[in-house]
Amino acid sequence: MNPSKLKHVVAVDRFGSFTAAAKAVYLTQSALTKSVAEIEAELGFSLFERHAKGVHATTEGRAFIDRAARIVADIDQLAADAKAGRQLSDSRLRVGVCPPSLVSLLNLALPKLLASYPRVRIEQTAGWIEQSIQHLNNRDIDLLVGPAPQLQQHPQLKTHSLEAFGICFFVRKDHPLCRQPELDIADLQRFPMALADKSVATPTLMRQLFGAPEIPANQQLHIIGHFPSACKIVEATDTVGTVSTNYRKNLAFQQSFTILDIDTVDPIPLAIAHHDKWLPSPPMLALIEMLINEPHWVDALSGRLWK
Repeated sequence: MNPSKLKHVVAVDRFGSFTAAAKAVYLTQSALTKSVAEIEAELGFSLFERHAKGVHATTEGRAFIDRAARIVADIDQLAADAKAGRQLSDSRLRVGVCPPSLVSLLNLALPKLLASYPRVRIEQTAGWIEQSIQHLNNRDIDLLVGPAPQLQQHPQLKTHSLEAFGICFFVRKDHPLCRQPELDIADLQRFPMALADKSVATPTLMRQLFGAPEIPANQQLHIIGHFPSACKIVEATDTVGTVSTNYRKNLAFQQSFTILDIDTVDPIPLAIAHHDKWLPSPPMLALIEMLINEPHWVDALSGRLWK
């Protein structure tokens, strides 16, 4: 697909009319219209709907145009970096994290990376596992941190094992479970629970919590990717929340919540992955090395994120 034609499509979307877009890319309106029509013919669907005041993207066209805009931006950045004697892969690092509640993993690593590569531009995103793996396959991100079992199912991904994520359970201060002298996993099943992501609900974890590889139909289980939101739910209801075992050392957190004295479940294996097809840049390799060799779980800085 011709990159110039992608630029034409992006221009039409940006300016909202063929007339304005044609002026911006220094083409006649008929030439621009022909260029967009050729893209639409190749795709098999319309990118734009025409109306009296201009054009807007169709439902199918929106996803294509957004992706095209990223490609056009990459091409423009590649040209600028080439003129400056740099490689695009060395000047930008896009890191995905899933589930979103694990963003604290990078709290210490990213500042350290910038100390070694002060000119690199970092883009950090967070999302669900299926979506994040698709972004990695599409090269919309360069690295992905997430649950190892899901990442290792994809042979096109090169994975590196990280420190496992230990889980413990917390509740509000006046929760009924706080009044029980002894607790076990079965006691948790009487209350709603909150996990960070569906990918965390592995058959192994579900078997440890509920005695079955799947979530029981009668179990109220919330999937809350934003940790502060999960804390608000736990604070206002009988929901049992999940948090890193490192929060046992976080005194500020324990002033508002009670971490239950109960045997923890097995830690969740984590990994960092990149696509095997593309050669990692020096900043990518440096971040991988940092995360593999140094513990970066919840510290004094990330402990403030729950508020």
